[in-house]
Amino acid sequence: MDGKIRLSFLLDSNLRVSAEGKPNVNMMLYRNAQDNSIEFSYPWIVPVVAKLVFADDYLSYTFSFNKNYLRFSKIVAEGWELIDIFRSLVQISLIKVGMYMVHGAAVSLGEEGILVPSFGNTGKTTTSWMLAKRGAEFLTDEFAILDSQGHCYGFPCSSLVSGALVKAADLRLTRKQGASLWLRELMSKMLSTRFAPGGIKLYPDQIFKTRDEAAITRIVFIQKGFDDIRTVDPDEAINLLTAVQDYEMNWRANPYIIAQSFFRPDFNSRDLSSKEAEIMRSIVSRAKAAYLVSSSNGSHFESIEEIAKMPSWGPQRPGSAHTEHRSILEKGQGMAQGSQSELNLRPPPSSASET
Repeated sequence: MDGKIRLSFLLDSNLRVSAEGKPNVNMMLYRNAQDNSIEFSYPWIVPVVAKLVFADDYLSYTFSFNKNYLRFSKIVAEGWELIDIFRSLVQISLIKVGMYMVHGAAVSLGEEGILVPSFGNTGKTTTSWMLAKRGAEFLTDEFAILDSQGHCYGFPCSSLVSGALVKAADLRLTRKQGASLWLRELMSKMLSTRFAPGGIKLYPDQIFKTRDEAAITRIVFIQKGFDDIRTVDPDEAINLLTAVQDYEMNWRANPYIIAQSFFRPDFNSRDLSSKEAEIMRSIVSRAKAAYLVSSSNGSHFESIEEIAKMPSWGPQRPGSAHTEHRSILEKGQGMAQGSQSELNLRPPPSSASET
């Protein structure tokens, strides 16, 4: 095994799947023992078929599908779409070689490498793009790949940039891009973001400075709501990271992987889950500190700029008592609308009563 991950996605109009003599689950997924594959066949008026071939080392995959499958997957979603299959296969492959893909943004800000795990539509693209426009080096705003030493690698892809971000970051669009953005955002309002996500695809390396790798020193979780920032201890950081990953990157719920786990005992999803948990603990333990930043107006990036200037308290360890005695730091901070607000850095809630 050379440790290389290989994925092939093939549109094959001539693909056919025969159900004869094959065990199946969920009426649509079949086991083909001859080539170690999971085959999909949906009983409809036209053939809707796909086929995922697993290599013996589970580092190489070939996914074939016909055009009808593309239409079907966009309607039902829920793990059947190509992007969901791609993410799941990349994730289990990375876990097997001791690496991990986090749903979030990452930037290098001064001497700090900052990982921003986040749920979708919470502000990770706005945060990373605004930081990059203000001098940070951009790694990713969607998928952050980390190794066992805590180094983060950018995932080369375009960003879906909203009209609000275009205005806030003072991005210069061509007339064609501006018209496309207007139309896409109109369609999004009419059809919902599920079927028309809105925004426009732009490439970060054409806008500002990017980099390929950085050592992660701080982890910043973001959420919407009231304006606040507090440190979180390692146990809470792991819980927050697990919540984000379970919702956004839940490879265990992918139907093809579930079927493979059912039909092939050598594909042990429990062992992969245990290794995933170990990797997440390692990512958190190697960071200097972790924080939860909440913003009422999407200005998480301003809080992160302040965090990067703060001294760290050294590596945090589960059960350490020093987190209960951190003083509250208050610093005036200009928010995105120009108003003044307080940046409150609070310690994590203590489980013991304090006198």
